[in-house]
Amino acid sequence: MIRQVSSYMLANVVSAMLGFASVVIFTRLLGPSEYGIYVIGFSIAAMISALLFGWIKSSIVPFTAHDEGADLRVTVGLAFVALTPLVPLLYFGISAVAPQYSAYLLPAILLAFGIGFFEFYLEAFRAKQQTGPYLWATILRAAVALALSLLLIAVFNLGGAGLILSVMSSYFITSLAFAALLWRGPLKPLDKTLLRAMLVFGLPMTVSGTVFVLQTILDRFVLAATLGEHAAGIYGATADLVRQIILFPGVAIGTAVAPIAVQLLARNEKAELDRHLTDSTEMLLGVLAPAVAGLAIIAAKLAFLVLGEDFRLEATNLLPLIALAWLFRSLSYQLLHVSFQIRKTPGLMLIQGLAILAINALALFFLVPRLGLIGAALALIISEASGVALGYLLTRRAYPLPLDPRPFLKVGLATLGMAVPTYLVDRALPGTGVLDIALPVLVGMLTYGLCAYGLDIAGIRSRLKTLRLRSTVLPVSR
Repeated sequence: MIRQVSSYMLANVVSAMLGFASVVIFTRLLGPSEYGIYVIGFSIAAMISALLFGWIKSSIVPFTAHDEGADLRVTVGLAFVALTPLVPLLYFGISAVAPQYSAYLLPAILLAFGIGFFEFYLEAFRAKQQTGPYLWATILRAAVALALSLLLIAVFNLGGAGLILSVMSSYFITSLAFAALLWRGPLKPLDKTLLRAMLVFGLPMTVSGTVFVLQTILDRFVLAATLGEHAAGIYGATADLVRQIILFPGVAIGTAVAPIAVQLLARNEKAELDRHLTDSTEMLLGVLAPAVAGLAIIAAKLAFLVLGEDFRLEATNLLPLIALAWLFRSLSYQLLHVSFQIRKTPGLMLIQGLAILAINALALFFLVPRLGLIGAALALIISEASGVALGYLLTRRAYPLPLDPRPFLKVGLATLGMAVPTYLVDRALPGTGVLDIALPVLVGMLTYGLCAYGLDIAGIRSRLKTLRLRSTVLPVSR
């Protein structure tokens, strides 16, 4: 699993670095209102993509991860073709209900199709554990998006709509670049039985996925409706920054968890599966917990260094809150959902998603009018934390996840050991320059590395000892 996680981690780290650069650049080139157009447009695309293509994405790994997996490429390709006539229907339908979005609605709809198609590629590579294509496709997509965004905004001055157009184009361009690899023969023809099985399994997952996507974007729409696109832009830019730091490492680990879990359950190796899930929990917490703590400590300096002037003040207070919410969300998405996926119980995932959405909507209703942007972030924490607790209870009805307290204790101690010196160094450097932020980060990384080694988090000490033994044995054997 370490090799696969490393490849997925590299893909997501490079993608996150390019996304980080995008936030730095475009919060300076665009004001909050224009960035808000991109935030709302991307949110619309994410919602449509989850609704139309969630059943495809959720079916790829369960149907193809085992050794004799089905070839569903042609079946899925024809499904995409059959859904394309929905583009004009979606445009006119949404325009009639929400005319304020009509100026950038069409590229947002096309972006939804691009996301769905590209995610099919990634899931197909992941199901077959083809980490190389997954790695390069992810990196290329992010690089193309950044390059096109600079062209359309800096040269053609297309603003937030240009950002939507460039991101949309990046998904289709990358899919075209990897088409020869994915679609090389032999190809099995349309399988109606397989299609029906995918629909039976995937449609409930689609409903669940759509609910979770709505939970992810609901705060943006509430802020836009209540406080305007300016507020949605500030909140969205802050959330984008957090996503680059918190979400992508979690996704890299979670991406490797499900396929291995499916294979172990198929072989009825439940002891190995429990060990795999426990190790995955420790690895996920071991990566995300120090990131959240470090982000909270350096929030003010990071906001000043990364974001444009119009975004910085509010982002300083939002960053720690949104980061904590994303930690809870990652636990749900990357670990709890594995239980529902391997037992193919999407109904339980739907129950969790509906509960999270209802709690978030209620909290947003009470907190946003009173606290504004901070209220939206607090509502997110409340709903995501509640979702983790409820989700764990629901896994008892699917595949019961092992609850071992040791990963939580080890990671908690290491994070505390990192946070104290990092905080002290951060407070000793009151400036906002690169050195003022780099030194606390460096101290935090070194301290956490020592703590992680001492506590053997994710088996790091054991693995290093094994590598040293191999390096000393091999020369002797020669």
